[in-house]
Amino acid sequence: MVLDRQSAAVANSVHSPRKKLRIGFVHPDLGIGGAEKLVVDAALSLQQLGHEVVIFTSHHDPRHCFEATRDGTLKVQVMRTAIPRSLLGGFHLPCAILQQMSLVFQLILAVTLFNYPGTMPRFVSKRMTSSPPIPGFDLFFFDQLPAGIPWLKIILATRVVYYCHFPDKDISNSIAMQRAHARGESGPSVLRKLYRIPFDLFEEGTTDYSDKILVNSEFTSAQFVKSFFRLRRQPRVCYPGVEMDQFKPERVEQALKKLETEAKQMGDPIRGSIAKFCKDESKTTLLSINRFEAKKNVALALEAFAIAQKELAATATNGDSVGSLRLVLVGGYDKRVRDNVATLNELQTQAQELGLSSVTLSYHRQAFETPTTAPAADKLAKASVIFLPSLPMALIHTLLLNPATRALLYTPTDEHFGIVPLEAMACGVPVLATNTGGPVETVVDLALSSTGEPTNLSNGTGLLRHASAPIWAVSITALLRLSSSHREQISAAAKERVRTKFSTEVLSLALEKACYDAFELGRVRGDEGLYQWGSTLAVLMVMSILFWVNVYFSHDKWLAIQAAKLANEKDKWLAELKATGVAGSAGGLNPHADHVAQAPLPTPL
Repeated sequence: MVLDRQSAAVANSVHSPRKKLRIGFVHPDLGIGGAEKLVVDAALSLQQLGHEVVIFTSHHDPRHCFEATRDGTLKVQVMRTAIPRSLLGGFHLPCAILQQMSLVFQLILAVTLFNYPGTMPRFVSKRMTSSPPIPGFDLFFFDQLPAGIPWLKIILATRVVYYCHFPDKDISNSIAMQRAHARGESGPSVLRKLYRIPFDLFEEGTTDYSDKILVNSEFTSAQFVKSFFRLRRQPRVCYPGVEMDQFKPERVEQALKKLETEAKQMGDPIRGSIAKFCKDESKTTLLSINRFEAKKNVALALEAFAIAQKELAATATNGDSVGSLRLVLVGGYDKRVRDNVATLNELQTQAQELGLSSVTLSYHRQAFETPTTAPAADKLAKASVIFLPSLPMALIHTLLLNPATRALLYTPTDEHFGIVPLEAMACGVPVLATNTGGPVETVVDLALSSTGEPTNLSNGTGLLRHASAPIWAVSITALLRLSSSHREQISAAAKERVRTKFSTEVLSLALEKACYDAFELGRVRGDEGLYQWGSTLAVLMVMSILFWVNVYFSHDKWLAIQAAKLANEKDKWLAELKATGVAGSAGGLNPHADHVAQAPLPTPL
């Protein structure tokens, strides 16, 4: 009945006499991640309801993106920019803001040139915007970064819906606190706190320009109200959705054949080896799907796996159906991002320290990299841990549907929502997640008894546990030793929960309602948000001043570091001279004198 009501609602929406909207999505970097998945699903959902959708972004790599943005299903316009992702290894947020401002101003110019053709010579406009002249939009949809919202709303007089995945001020504070603790400090420095003040105010002010604010979970909603208490706005919860049809075996098989054909045409043995591995059912598999970022805490899965492996080996019985075990770590990976590179290296080192043999298979090879050969079959078969960076969605779906995959390990703590557990549940795979954040709203605990038997089989979909390796190891063991009948019941409950509460049909209707609610507020008036407009410009000026002050002090700090390095090298050189006895030999250098001053005068010609 629920499905019938949803289908009828979608059908009514498609044939609704209400005006179909032209919607422009603005997203910073259209790569692979939870935020990008939401944007792609939202755009596809609205497009399927008859609305016209265009996605504007500052970066889109066809080798590192979702299929719908590459194959032409969604129209993507890249607004090129010369602004870097960071300066001196830092200042990521100012650079991200400037990149979005560049995108927004190019978009404003493209719309203006369409409405008023001939106002600027073509050779000039081509250098000022990456987009050809385009008609205006009924609505703009922002997410992740709200910096450009006031400009598009006021200058183009267009309503804006903002999807807040999580307040950036809280994400930044959390990362800064982790780094401070890693340095042995109690918290971020005073300078860092002062540096963040204008950015936090700027985020709050620009967010308030949104006509409708959406969030991805009740957890994020509570954090939004707490962080932006001055706004006195209650965001609307709009859960990301999962398209159930994409996990149909025939669709996955079709997409897999396409990838295999491409691999043969390219003559890339690695791709063929990865595709074959994803279909392999010879070993019981635990799966982790996360971006390779420190905050995702994938190390928890590695440590818990190592403990569980030993526990299973020690308590194995003749009737034990677990068999050989492996952990597959899949994740978004971008070589431009230091965190991705560092995290993958740390995980590889951790696997080695835990005594786990590992293999890393990269599906996407950079243009400048030489082709590599596939690993030997026996080496791949013996590996306990397999790292698969930036795997295409068809191969991820193949892994999720593989009968050998017994559980998904979802490691982040206080994750804002988490789409991966839903994708696993849509495939009938039990989920082990931390008992924090979004997974608390999506995963229903099985409520294990003291003997490890599930007591909530009617609607249980996995386990929610504290982020501790020993606790997770016990949970992994319990999931692996579930009976086949229990696994079937959990699979059915998981699929039903996704279908009724977290499907793309539910998402599309919620998004369409929010878009119509914003659009029906009418055209933006000239005086609307005038006070906010002035305050935003003032904060922007303060931010610019503080930004360059920080650049100045960072440069001085860098020079001081270089001077210290040179001094250390000089001390080492003197120590080496002393150790070799050069300084004490006749005619040698005096170690207490200036060596340059002691150099002999040049012989006259």
